[in-house]
Amino acid sequence: MRIKNVLFIFLTLVVLFLAGCSADDGKVTARDVLKQNQDADILKYDGFIYSNVTFLEWFQEDKEQLRKGEEIGKIKKETTSSLFFTNLSATKLPKGTVLYGTNDGYKGMIYVEMEDGEVLYYMQLLEG
Repeated sequence: MRIKNVLFIFLTLVVLFLAGCSADDGKVTARDVLKQNQDADILKYDGFIYSNVTFLEWFQEDKEQLRKGEEIGKIKKETTSSLFFTNLSATKLPKGTVLYGTNDGYKGMIYVEMEDGEVLYYMQLLEG
């Protein structure tokens, strides 16, 4: 009888722990963003969602200070499906688009240089 009680308490704690942990570790997901705006220009890199901030007014001064750093990856898939939005997926960038870090090594920003020379900036979205 005592073993059943211990087992019941243990299983209850495991269920409560698992219920308290989200599958996305508190990170913003593609589903979160696309639910708000199905036309969002986002990409996923290293488990985080990044949003295009190139043309936002508040970003105009900041982007002048950022330069292309080292290559960090290439887009593997273009999709608007939040179910299959894996690392190196994007909603607007075509497959094969090269992603770069920035000159200052700031991990919250991705620099993208399109084939036509246009430069785009993607900023990491954080929960909060």
